[in-house]
Amino acid sequence: MNMKKMIRSILIILICFFSNLLKGQFYIPEAPKKIYPVQDYAGILSKKQIEKLNQKLISYSKITSTEILVSIIQDLKGEDPNLLASKWGEKWKIGNIHKNNGIIILLSIHDRKISIQNGYGIEPYLTDFLTMKIIKKIKPILKNHFYYKAIDSGTQEIFQILKKKYKKKQSKKIFSIWNLFTHISSIFFIILLFYLFLMKKTTDVPLFNTLLITNFLLKNKKYDHDENFDGFGGGGNFGGGGGSGNW
Repeated sequence: MNMKKMIRSILIILICFFSNLLKGQFYIPEAPKKIYPVQDYAGILSKKQIEKLNQKLISYSKITSTEILVSIIQDLKGEDPNLLASKWGEKWKIGNIHKNNGIIILLSIHDRKISIQNGYGIEPYLTDFLTMKIIKKIKPILKNHFYYKAIDSGTQEIFQILKKKYKKKQSKKIFSIWNLFTHISSIFFIILLFYLFLMKKTTDVPLFNTLLITNFLLKNKKYDHDENFDGFGGGGNFGGGGGSGNW
């Protein structure tokens, strides 16, 4: 009887031991060839929402060189959210290698936890106090499961705090065949209208509308976040503070 109790005790100890080993075993995925700002591993955002956030954060990175990565996971698997977020930023090399201005926003849906961790270059501006202020502000939104709104609001708060902290990057104008085609089509359209006005001819309405719409679409071409975007990742170092909280 004593032997059975001893064996049972040993088994319980072994189970607890291996259970603890399994904890904290969240494996950060390998960085994709092209890193986009939003990585939704929990599948809580729609494609349209991801697209909007990607466009917003890519545009911001092009202006400021500050890279904000949003990682959404289902479960922390026992990991500390702050440590995991910092490790993620280090592994994927988020931020500019010279400015260390990367930011990681980590959300764990099952654990209902959020962490915002900053690169060293962000630390003087986005302090621990301000980071916690952002988290506190978006907590009620997260509680209501409005994840897109929370991320959008949180990133907007970061934009405001970091306003004018980094100079705009001097971007070179890239001459492309599309730009040439757009300019030529616009000139052609103006000449055609001028010709019709001088000749006082009646223009076929469907044709006129088609030309008008075509010109409008060319001038207002939807922003393509893939254009001139090589992906995040340059080598920013993390450990510049941050904060976390439950919702």
